[in-house]
Amino acid sequence: MHSLYASVWNETLKIAYKKKTLFFMIMTLIIPAGAALLLANVQGNLGISAVSSSDFPIVMLNLFTAIFLPLFVFMGAADHFSGEISDRTLKVILTRPISRFKVFAAKQISLAMYIAAYLLIALIASVVSAFFLSGVMSGFAVLDWLIAYGTAFVPLAVLSITAVLLAQFFTSSSGALTISILLYIAAKVGAFFFPQALTYSPTSYMDWHMLWLGRPMPSGELWSICMFLLACSILFFTAGFYLFDKKEL
Repeated sequence: MHSLYASVWNETLKIAYKKKTLFFMIMTLIIPAGAALLLANVQGNLGISAVSSSDFPIVMLNLFTAIFLPLFVFMGAADHFSGEISDRTLKVILTRPISRFKVFAAKQISLAMYIAAYLLIALIASVVSAFFLSGVMSGFAVLDWLIAYGTAFVPLAVLSITAVLLAQFFTSSSGALTISILLYIAAKVGAFFFPQALTYSPTSYMDWHMLWLGRPMPSGELWSICMFLLACSILFFTAGFYLFDKKEL
């Protein structure tokens, strides 16, 4: 257990030292502020209030989960696995007295921790930026924000596990990143043409946090989605580790 903790700590620091991590953190802070100021200016000039302060954090979460955070997930998975194969740092890690499973799990856990951290930063930035807009922030709105940002972690974590699985087929981070993005775009576009088939794709549930808001929760639907995402996590994690364990470095 101590070796797993140490590996998670090392992998977390490794991500923290990357310039990409700082860039995403800064953008996570800037995007809500810029969007709020733009909305406040446009709505003020038009005399309308299409997006109120209580709605703004959810609007931003939809943007983050659809585009911004998936991009971070794909980049993180590509750098963490394919990138370390190309620069030969993964080979050095595997010479340490720690099992491949713990190395693989530590990388997955560190990515999940950063997803949670970015969601927290996005929530704080969105709430602060919401003060630029008109409207009243009620206690129910705050509860909705917490629920939405908390539940948004689940599909993003599944997407991370999926991206890690894809990364096992590449020896360069650029290849893994490109294919991950293209497949994600294809899944999103394909949802308009084959909606029934793509209910079996984890990418179809990036906005499932909306099911938790504003009305009695459809417990049967939520349970089905939870079980599907859990099954995808177990399947993709197992397949990803199998490929990772069989790699010759």
